[in-house]
Amino acid sequence: MIAVAASRGSLTIADRVIEKTASEILKGLPGVGGSTSGFLGIGGNSSLDTRPSVDVTLSGRSCTLDVKLGLAYPLPISATTETVRQQLSTEVESLTGVTVRQVDIDVTWLKPESASHPSEVRSLA
Repeated sequence: MIAVAASRGSLTIADRVIEKTASEILKGLPGVGGSTSGFLGIGGNSSLDTRPSVDVTLSGRSCTLDVKLGLAYPLPISATTETVRQQLSTEVESLTGVTVRQVDIDVTWLKPESASHPSEVRSLA
């Protein structure tokens, strides 16, 4: 949690707010999706309609983002993750005022364009 003091009061931003903001930004990016964990890790689902997972580590007025996501295949993984990294940094900084120092991305699954059934998602974990 960070607190910003000003002459008229203070503003506190919780880690969870940055996590939700970042995952909502990711949900809006084409070809990017997330996974649900299911009950006790059983019955999880990977989908391009699900928000990716984001963990935030705050240090003063800057943060590090740890992202776990899936991609539509055949998107180029390197170029797509670089676009995701730039978009997240720019928009999180703009919306929260917190500087993004680093964005670590784990691509955990790929979904071929022709995959219509969840079992056709290829896990990389």
